[in-house]
Amino acid sequence: MKTVNQLHHLHAWEQSSVAGSSLVTTTGIAVLDDMLPCGGWPKSGLVEIILPDAYCDALSLLMPALIRLSQQGRWIAMVNPVYPTRAGLFTESAINHDRILQVNPHPGRSALWTAESMLYSGDCCVVMAWPNCRTELMGKRLQKSAAHGKALGILFSYEGLETQPSGVETRLKLEVDREGRAVYLLNGRGETLSGAALK
Repeated sequence: MKTVNQLHHLHAWEQSSVAGSSLVTTTGIAVLDDMLPCGGWPKSGLVEIILPDAYCDALSLLMPALIRLSQQGRWIAMVNPVYPTRAGLFTESAINHDRILQVNPHPGRSALWTAESMLYSGDCCVVMAWPNCRTELMGKRLQKSAAHGKALGILFSYEGLETQPSGVETRLKLEVDREGRAVYLLNGRGETLSGAALK
């Protein structure tokens, strides 16, 4: 695990925080709000979260916001979710389960295409997707769809993909080891911009 204290204030660009803006919703995790360029999750944008593997607790970064957003009327959609995340969402007592939607694409229809359609629709406040492939062009298309539908798109990928070129503007990497958990902000080339330890 990198020395997160050295990375915490290392940003490759200067960007003023718009925390509290109607364009952003707080993550509910102070160190993560401080790290994200806009001061929270974008309400109309795409975030890539890179995990060690499919069994990592992907919801730990998202659950405070998902609980809050589930009370606001629009859908929280999961496209092709892995079992640990699906189970964690449906067993969380504080979330409004009536607004949770699980979508498993038909054979021959990709998870990315399905996520793009759901982001564009405007019916969802959050669309989380676990695609089995990713391209730089697809990331840009998903961002446009999220902006059109005023939705937060979460694209989960796994370790080893972070150095591939990405069209996603906001990229996070979650690391877990015996010392604990840490989250890092990456750029489109996979270079670390900042990092923080998580409790």
